[in-house]
Formats: sequence, structure tokens, C-alpha cells
Amino acid sequence: MTYIAHSENPNGVRQSMKAHSQGVADFMREFALSEDFKELFEYCGQIHDIGKYSNDFQRYIRGNGGKTRHAIYGAILAKENSLNEIVFPVYGHHSGLPDKSSMAQDIMAEIKTNKAKYDAINESWCDEIGYLCHIPNDEIFRKLPSGLQKELFVRMLYSALVDADSLDTERHFCEKKFEQRKSVPLDADLLLLKLENEFMKFANDPEKKSLPINKLRNDVRLYAISKANLPQGFFSLTLPTGLGKTLCSVNWALWHSQIHRNIKRIIIVLPFVSIIDQTAEKLKEIFNDGDYVLEHHSNMIYSDNEKEDEYNPKQLSTENWDYPIIITTNVQFFESLFSNKRSDCRKLHNIQDSIIIFDEIQTLPISVTEPTLTMLENLQQLCRCSILFCTATQPDFETRDGFRGINKIESLVENPELVFEQTRRVTYHSVNDYHEIEISELADIVIDNYESALVVFNTKKKARMFYEEIRDCQKFDHHYHLSTTMCPDHRKIVIKQIQEALEKKEKIVVSSTQLIEAGVDMDFPTVYREIAPLESIIQSAGRCNREGKRKNGNVYLFTLTDSSQPSKEYASWSKFANLLYKGKEELLYTHDFYSSYYRDLTETFANTDRLEITDDRKALRFQTVADKYKIIDKQTLSLFVYGYNDKSKDLYKTIKDQEFLSKRDYQLISQYSVQVYSDFVNRNKPFIMSERCGVNVWHGTYDKDYGLPFIEDFKPLIK
Repeated sequence: MTYIAHSENPNGVRQSMKAHSQGVADFMREFALSEDFKELFEYCGQIHDIGKYSNDFQRYIRGNGGKTRHAIYGAILAKENSLNEIVFPVYGHHSGLPDKSSMAQDIMAEIKTNKAKYDAINESWCDEIGYLCHIPNDEIFRKLPSGLQKELFVRMLYSALVDADSLDTERHFCEKKFEQRKSVPLDADLLLLKLENEFMKFANDPEKKSLPINKLRNDVRLYAISKANLPQGFFSLTLPTGLGKTLCSVNWALWHSQIHRNIKRIIIVLPFVSIIDQTAEKLKEIFNDGDYVLEHHSNMIYSDNEKEDEYNPKQLSTENWDYPIIITTNVQFFESLFSNKRSDCRKLHNIQDSIIIFDEIQTLPISVTEPTLTMLENLQQLCRCSILFCTATQPDFETRDGFRGINKIESLVENPELVFEQTRRVTYHSVNDYHEIEISELADIVIDNYESALVVFNTKKKARMFYEEIRDCQKFDHHYHLSTTMCPDHRKIVIKQIQEALEKKEKIVVSSTQLIEAGVDMDFPTVYREIAPLESIIQSAGRCNREGKRKNGNVYLFTLTDSSQPSKEYASWSKFANLLYKGKEELLYTHDFYSSYYRDLTETFANTDRLEITDDRKALRFQTVADKYKIIDKQTLSLFVYGYNDKSKDLYKTIKDQEFLSKRDYQLISQYSVQVYSDFVNRNKPFIMSERCGVNVWHGTYDKDYGLPFIEDFKPLIK
């Protein structure tokens, strides 16, 4: 009997178990974490599908019977050989990494009830290829220094297995798709040359060259380069907003990769989809796009060729991150790292030998700080990564009493105190000595000041109320509103309009929520900020006099009579920050004020592992960890605003009668979707309909200024 792994492909050829096992094993050797682990990885690939040697499965694959489970039998074989690190990946290579206890119970039950079946499978496998498979010595695994590193090793082994399994299966069923995958090497020499050309543009531009900030940018960049030869580890780049952190960090990373030739890729991780566009656009422009930059997030759509059977290599690379430069989000990166799902984990093994740049790292939720930093430390040690934390508001992530963090973080800034002092571009002021004022009073202050102004609020409701107060003021050329009640396409358009108006030096006023704080490139003469946690205040101030073209910018901090806040935690941290700087606003300029605030905050208010995720990792509870670890804590529902514009209406016509949607369909839908909380859904059920494909569609109004309306404004959309 010839044992079959997969049914007939378009050429009418079945794939034998022998061919599939060897194909997966070959990929696994290639994906191994190091030379020492190659045999272990290879053996995992060889045994992962031995359950397909059962008579039940062979009848099923030939179309003669019902489906049968197969992954558990390879897991039993690994357990019998005391290769416990292989048990998890093999057992979960279709269903996901399990909790240790539930997997152990399932394996024991299977052995008890189907021992004869397992023996027959094992005999058939041994007769065909098992006698060729060398059982590896896993002593190197047992020598890993901590249980948490071993847990991460299991994740990497699992990632390699599901990628190898997917690639070999794809090669069988769709060889043309497999052949269109590209494995592009990181050519640091070429990319550095392109980046140096970009820096020369600044050096040769008379207007930009004359700005003191550009000399400082150059000095900072050169010092960071001088640190590129340090051993791989953890680094920080703490620079004021507007000093070119992104290009400085990428430049350092390329120099670092020249020293450490094991480095295969650079991964740039940003907190929000809304700020990825400008980073990706700039790097694509500098590197002439080509085959260097891969964006992986919900708003990025890679179109396939209209010809049948042609695939976009970049879209394929989002599955396993086999690319030189990747730009992604905190949610995509971290929730994949802590996930147990096949599709999420497939990319993880390609994080090894990478430089990972975390931009705006202060946005990491404090409640998951300890498990996140612990995982990153495991990743750095096991997978030979270098990790760079970039921000103007650097949290104190180093280990100290009562805080488990990173043992050593090397600064890439020579004298941060001097850099912050030289880039002091704003003066902070209190409004009414932080006593409460009405939104109408705030509007009068902004109007009387008569300068282009950005006004940032803590809630969507306040941002809208202020916009309503000021939208009819004739002193300003334009009035803008920004919040997450607007879909991504809408926000992107408004941000571009604001940037163009500022370039033209038009008088404008913008009412916004916190979404504008991190990474959005805008330069206002005046910023007003509702008191908030310290990082939000400093990041908002980064939108003021950003380029240093004015002698001074002004940041006004205010408190409203409407005391509503995003959460109790947010309110507490806002008050705590205000206590620290009230009457001492000069502290807001200092480079280490945020680090000090962060230390005090974590000691006084915050549990940095509130859900005890690290303990679950130690106990090998993969499913539990995946369920607990969330970057965005609150549960939201995505609503597709089909009536937003003509494109969204056409898209709705395309998808509304489909039972299943493609990945591309979902990506297109996300451009016109808004995330809402359960109270919004409960009060507006008549306007929300779920289509056959599972997409929730908003049938209420959508305002050209506000996006989704408030409760009192709801009325059916005129069709």
C-alpha cells in the first residue's frame, strides 16, 4: 500500500506520506533556531503526520470514508521518546497549541481507548520510513537556562512546523503559488547607500541645512552609529519628538546588521495602524520600494494580478514574514507572539536573527508589561535578536526591586539631557491654574488667541462638543474634527487636509482625541491638551513647533468640568501626573521625567502582570496565555459603514450575498469600518445587521465631520 498524505492536485497527482514527511522535515532543518537544533526540528517534521498511516485516514483521503484525527498519534510517539518539546507542536499543528493539562488528559485517553490503533500506525510508519528516522538527542534543549526560554522554544518549533507544513502542502496543490514566493535577503550595504543619499539631501538643502535641529539630528545619528558594533541586546533611543527617530533607528539597525552578519531582517513595530502609513511611505521612497519593505496590518491591501493563478509575493510574505524589512503593529506583533493559533504563529520562527524596533513603546499597556518584557528577553537570548525601544517618553524598563524588566538597556543617545535642552521648542502653561472650565470657555480662549491650534481631548464626546462650539467661527479658514468614530479612510483624508493647510500657513483649528498623539507628523504653533497621563501630554506637545521654525510654541494644559475619562485608571494616572508637574511645568522638558513618573506609577498604582500571564507561561498553558494576553483590553465590534462613499457601497454590493470572504475582502472592509463598544451596539440594534458572510453592517447615518453619530442623532440612512 502507498500511504497518501494529500489528495490529488490539479495535475491529478496525490502526495505520498513519504514525500510530505521528507518535504516538511527539509524545511524544518532550514528553519531551525541553530545548528544544534536541526535534528530536533527535522524529527518533528518527520513524525508530525504519522497519524495519516491509519486505515481510517487512508480511506478518507481516497474519498471512501469519514474524516479521522491524526495529529495526536505523532504527539504520542514524541511522548514515548521523551521528546516533550515536540509533543505540543505536533499535537496542535492544526488545532493550535494547547494547555499542558488538557493535552495530557487527551493523550492518556487516546492511549487507553485506541492503543491498538496507535500500534498499527506506528508499525506502518516504521515499515515505510520510520526506520530511517533518527531519534534526536535533546540534551541541548534541556540545557536552556529557564523554563520560560523552553516555553518560547516550543512556540518557535510550532511556528516552524506550521510554516513548513503549509509550504510543502502549497507546493503540492499549487506549485505556481509556491514558486512566486520570494525570499529577499537583507542587503544592508545597498540600503545604507540609499539612506545616506537621503541624509545628503538634508545636508545640501540650504533651507534645511540652516536649521539648528538638522545639525543636532546629524550628531545624534553619528553617535548612534558609533554604538552599532556593540553585542546584540537591548537598546534605547530616547529623543524629543521631531528629531528623526525613525530614520535614525533604521540607520543604526542597518549598521548593526553589518557587524552582526546573522541578522536577516528588521522589524519595525508601531502602536497604531493610523501612523504606519507615513513611516512606510518614507521608507519606500528612500529605498525605492522594490523588494525591501513589507507592511503587515489590517489596512494594507496587496492586490493580486488579474490573471488567474498569479499571486502577489508581498501578500504571500505576510503569512510568514520572510522579508528584509517589515512594518507592523503592536497588536499584530505581540498578540502573535503570545498566540496559540496556527495562522498567527506561522511567522514567529522568522523573528529569529532580527532587529526589532519598537516605536512609541510607551503605548504598551502597563497591565501586560512584565510578561511582555520577559518574553522579549527570552526572544533576545534564544533567537539572537537586537531590540530597540524608541520614544520621546521612555519608560523605565530596567529590572529593579518589585519590577521584573530588562537587566541592561544600552542608550544610543550620548547626552540625552543636553539633547532635550537644545530641542526645547515649547513653553507649557496652565489654563486657569488647572481649575475646571467649560468647553465654551475653552473655545473662547482658543478663538481669542487666534493662532492655528490643535486641541486634544480624552474622550470622543468632548472632541465633538468642542468642534460644535468652534466650527462656525469665521476667524479660522478651516475647522477639523478627528476621532475613532471616523473610519480609517475618512481619518486619513482629514489628516492629509490638515497637513496641507498647515503647509499653506492657513489658520485652522483641529479638535481631536488622543489618536493624533503618536507619530502623526503635524506642526502647530499652539496645542491645547486636556490633563492626561504624562506620556499623552508630552506626545501632544510634540505636535507643537515640531520643526523648531518658530522661536517658541505654546502648550496649554486644561481641566474640564466634564470629568468623564476613558477609564478609572486613566483618570487616576492623569491626576497623579498633574500632581507631579503642577507649578513645576519646567519638569516636562527634562529627558528623564517620564522614566521617573513611570517608576512611581508602577510602584504606586499598577500591577504589571495583572492576569499572571508569566505564571501561565511557566506552566505551559498556551491556550490560556493566548486568551489572556491582549494589547487592546476592551472588547469591540467592527461595523462596516457601507454608506460612507461610493467605493464602500460598491464593496457592499460585492460581499453582501457571499457566504465566505477572502482576506482581501476583509482588508477592504476594514478601510470603511469603525470599532464600537457593547453599549453602542445594544442601543442601536435596529441599525446593525449581520450579513451572511458574518460582517456587521451599519445602516444608520454617517456624518461627514464626525463619522458615526451619537445616540440622540441616530436616524436611518437615506438609501
